[in-house]
Amino acid sequence: MLDFLITYQSFIMLFLQGACFFIAFLILITSNLRIKRKIAIFMLEVSAVIYLGAPIIHLAYDGVPGDFIRFILLVSKSIDYLAPLLMLHSFNLYLKDLFFHKSENLKRNTLLLISAETVLLIGVILFVVSRFNGWYFFYDELNYYHRAKGRMLATIIPGVCMIVQIILISLNYHIISKRVRIPLVLFLVIPIISSVLSLLTHGFYLTNISTVFMAIVLYIFVVLDSNETIESAHKREVEILENYKKELEIKVEERTRELRIANEKADHLLLNILPEPIARELTDNPDKTISQKFPNVTILFTDIVGFTKMSSEMTAEETVSMLNELVSLFDKRAKDEGIEKIKTIGDAYMAATGLTSEKSSEGAIKMVKFAKGLLEDVQHFNEKSSVQIKIRIGINSGNLVAGVIGKTKFIYDVWGDTVNVASRMESTSESMKIHVSEATWVQTKEIFQYQGPFKVEVKGKGEMNGYLL
Repeated sequence: MLDFLITYQSFIMLFLQGACFFIAFLILITSNLRIKRKIAIFMLEVSAVIYLGAPIIHLAYDGVPGDFIRFILLVSKSIDYLAPLLMLHSFNLYLKDLFFHKSENLKRNTLLLISAETVLLIGVILFVVSRFNGWYFFYDELNYYHRAKGRMLATIIPGVCMIVQIILISLNYHIISKRVRIPLVLFLVIPIISSVLSLLTHGFYLTNISTVFMAIVLYIFVVLDSNETIESAHKREVEILENYKKELEIKVEERTRELRIANEKADHLLLNILPEPIARELTDNPDKTISQKFPNVTILFTDIVGFTKMSSEMTAEETVSMLNELVSLFDKRAKDEGIEKIKTIGDAYMAATGLTSEKSSEGAIKMVKFAKGLLEDVQHFNEKSSVQIKIRIGINSGNLVAGVIGKTKFIYDVWGDTVNVASRMESTSESMKIHVSEATWVQTKEIFQYQGPFKVEVKGKGEMNGYLL
């Protein structure tokens, strides 16, 4: 078997050399390796090509006479001794890139790598010295190769470097990918065993072949590990993107919900200021002038009798608190009975019904019922409050114009004689009484009983009839 291998070792080395050439080319075009790792593996494969080329030349010319042949043999054998050192240096570069960007013990790894590089440097120096004293090898007159006594030293030097590298790998074993752990160790262990065996055999380049073969195996596993790492990173990136997408969807949903709530609050606030149709119109057309004319609207005014004197005897907090409690009662009743509150001015409260295009008496009837309810609210207020108040109410019906005034702090307001007469009805009313105009009386007399008529002087209108409920 050994004779067969020795006979055909040149073909085996040529095959391995071609494989290393091909691998070196693949390394140049691959994009899956980090740049430092790519340089280290490329140098390793090129060194392997050179390491195999030397024995092929030596086998072809060993024992061939001639000075030029001797020179070729000396060069090839020198490469045979130096190429393993270059391969181990390339392997050091690979280990440096493998460990130094994720290792926890940087100082220890640095010390070990420096030790390995120092051993290699000593090996180069010893080889140079050996060329002057023939420690490693020599050629006889017929150009036949002979090992010298120092040949063992040429085997020990790379072996020491490999042992340091094995120690470095073992100390960082936990951070090495499972796929490349065994190939890394075998790349060093098998050449050591082969070097020991080569001392017992002559003529078979076992160390060269085994070392280069392991370099090829190492490349295969390094590339597979790199592809797996990239695939894992890609999956992780996809997971991150998916998680980010889910988080973004949740945030969008939260923001949408918050925006919806904010819009609902804004709509609710707007509806507290404006009638619903007006609020919708203003929301859809914010720059549009909102104005409408209604044929039969009933307006109510009410204020507190003697409020000016009453408020002068109260603190500001007591005054505001009293007004807020009373107006809140009025607002609740207005909401429950479908009355449109227009505004409050001081102690005065203004409301309207019949804000439609139809000329119906339903609005006037609703307003009178509402006014009666306001008197009940005042009575309930007085039962619980230390401050006793009385109000007077005035109501009038007729056509008017309504609209929104202003761009900031806007209000919904109404204008026309109908409003003026309603205000006059209120100012001429009696305490805790409802004073209506003739226009309102005509629309509600079938439902409610009134006293009167009473003559009322209205500015710009002259005398008018008024009725007390």
